[in-house]
Amino acid sequence: MNGRTWWQRAVARGYAPLPEPALSVTLVGPGHEATVRLPEQGLPGGFALPAGGLGVLLPTYVARCGPQAQSTALRHLLDALVPVRRAHPDLPLTVWVGMQYGSGERAEAVRRLRALTVLAPPAGATVVGIALPGPGKPRTINAAVRLSRSLGYRGWLWTDDDVRFAGDCLERLVTRFRERGWSGAVGSRVTTLSRATPAARTMHRVSGTTVPPDAYPVAACMVVATGVIAAGIPARRLADDGHVLFELLDVAAADPLHDLEVLPDAVSLVHRPARARDTVRRLRRSLYSHTTCMADYPRPVAAHYFSAILFHGLWPLARWDGSRGTRRGLVRWAVKAVHLGWLCAVAAGLAVRGAAGRPLRSVAWGDEGDFRSPVAGGPHPHEDSDGGDGGAAARRTAAG
Repeated sequence: MNGRTWWQRAVARGYAPLPEPALSVTLVGPGHEATVRLPEQGLPGGFALPAGGLGVLLPTYVARCGPQAQSTALRHLLDALVPVRRAHPDLPLTVWVGMQYGSGERAEAVRRLRALTVLAPPAGATVVGIALPGPGKPRTINAAVRLSRSLGYRGWLWTDDDVRFAGDCLERLVTRFRERGWSGAVGSRVTTLSRATPAARTMHRVSGTTVPPDAYPVAACMVVATGVIAAGIPARRLADDGHVLFELLDVAAADPLHDLEVLPDAVSLVHRPARARDTVRRLRRSLYSHTTCMADYPRPVAAHYFSAILFHGLWPLARWDGSRGTRRGLVRWAVKAVHLGWLCAVAAGLAVRGAAGRPLRSVAWGDEGDFRSPVAGGPHPHEDSDGGDGGAAARRTAAG
C-alpha cells in the first residue's frame, strides 16, 4: 500500500507467507455432495442455496473436538438464530459449517458434515458444510466467500465453535446491522470466562488492566458487510478481525471507528485458554498480527492504531490514561511498556529477516486442542469483557 515509511516497508519484507494454495473443497448438503476447485470454480450445480440475506459462518476442524461437541456447537448456533428469523422473516440465513482437516482426515471431515447438515435449522435457514484442508480460519472464510459470490449476501455473521450466545445476542446484531444499511461491522460484547489455572488468571489480570478506551468488533461474534471481505482475507493477515479493523479504520473522520460498532447489550461468552502453552502461542501470534498490520497499511492508519488503540496509556508515545486512578494508570503503563518491548523485538526481527532475504513464512496458530463447549456449565471464577461494557464509552480489545 502507498503512504508507508521506509521502516514499515522494511518490516513488511520480513514476513512473506506462501500464497493461499488452490483448494479442493467438498460441499456437503442433505443428500448432496460435490467437490470443486477454488478459486477457479464457484458454487456447483445441485446446491440450490437461497440468494441474498446473510451468510453465517461456523468454522471448526476435525482435531478440535469430537463430533458430539461439534453437533452441540451447531445446535447452539441454530437456536440462537431463531430470534433472528422471528425478527426478520424476510431475511434468508445460510449457515456454512467449515470443517478443516489435516493429513488423512478428509473422509472423517465429510462424515461429520453429513451428520451436521441434517440437523433441523430454523424455518427460513439453510445449513451447508464445507470440508477443506487447514489450517486457519481465514482460509475457511475465503472459501465460503468465493463459493457464495453469486448469491449476493448482504453480509456475513462470523463466530467460533466455542462461543456461547446470551439471550437475543444475534438478533440484536443483525437488527443493528440492517439499521446501518448493511454497512461496516457490528459486534457483540464478548465476555471472557477465565478458568482456574495460573495462565488464565494471569491473562485475566493483564487484560482487565489494558483494555483500549473504545470498543470494536472481534471475530468471536460479529456481522460484517460482504464488501469488506469480497476480495478475500490476504494470506498476510494473521487475524480475521484484524483485517476488518484495518480495512474499516477511517483516520480522516472525526470518529475513526465509525464503521465499527459494538453493542453492549448483545453479549457472547468465550473461555480463555487454560494452558500456558496456548496462551504463549496466542500472544506470539497476536504480536505478529499487530506488527504486520501496522507495516502493511498507510502510516496514518498504523499511527492511529499504535497510539489510540494498541498502546493507549503508554505516555509519552500515547495519551496517558488515568481514568481508573493513578495506580491503574501506572500498571497499564508498565504492562504496555513490556508489550512494546516485545513488539519492537518482533519488528526488528522481521526487518533483519527481510534485509537478509529470509522472510518468515508462517506463524503457528494458538489454542490447538484447548476446546470448551459453548454450553459448558459450572461456575467461572473470573469474568472480564473484551468488548463494550455498557458505559458511556465501550471498551475494545486490540485486534489479533
